[in-house]
Amino acid sequence: VEFKPPEASTTYVGSRCSLFPSGTLDIMSSAAAQAAKATLENRDLDDSWQLPDGNVKRGKALFKKHCAQCHSMYPDGRNIIGTSQGPTMFNVCGRVSGEEAVGRARPNEFGDTLNDKSRQVVWTDAALMNYMRDPSRTSGGPVTMNFEGIKDVQTRVDIVHFLHTLTWDNPAMLETPPSKQPSILTTYWRKMTGSG
Repeated sequence: VEFKPPEASTTYVGSRCSLFPSGTLDIMSSAAAQAAKATLENRDLDDSWQLPDGNVKRGKALFKKHCAQCHSMYPDGRNIIGTSQGPTMFNVCGRVSGEEAVGRARPNEFGDTLNDKSRQVVWTDAALMNYMRDPSRTSGGPVTMNFEGIKDVQTRVDIVHFLHTLTWDNPAMLETPPSKQPSILTTYWRKMTGSG
C-alpha cells in the first residue's frame, strides 16, 4: 500500500477560509465573509460535514503548538515535546473514544468519571472539529485538560489533515521518533558534575 497524504496545499479565499465552494467568497463582501466564517466557528458540525482542503505541514506545526504538550503522535505513546497525559493521537481518525490509554492509565480505567457522552464519541472529522472548538461541550461535561478550544476553523481543519497522516500507512510514523531532549537543569547538572 502506497502512502498518499491528504492534499498539502490550500487555496485561501477571502479571509483565509477555504470552507466555501470556489468563488463563493469572491462575490461576497468582506462583512458577509466574516459573518459566514463566524457562523462556522460557532456551530456544531454533523457527521455529513465534509472536511475541506487543508495544509498538512501547517497542521503539524499547529498540532505541536496546541496538542503535543499532552498528546503523542506516535504509536507507542511516546511524547518528545511534553508529557503524555492524554491518549496518543496516532490512528485517532475513526477510533472510538476511550480505546487508547490515557497517560499511564489503561483504557477505560477511569470508571464512572467518564460520562456516557464522552464514551460514545467516534472520532470523525466533524467530531474532531467540534472537540477542538469546545471540548467540554463535545464530551458533555468538564474535561481534565487545560485547553479551552480553538475557534479558528482553518486552524482546526489543518490539524485534522495532519491527524489523517498519523497512520500505519505513513512510513515516517514507523521510524524511531527522536529522543526527548534533556531539560536545561539536567544538562547543567551533567556539565557541572561531568557525568555526561
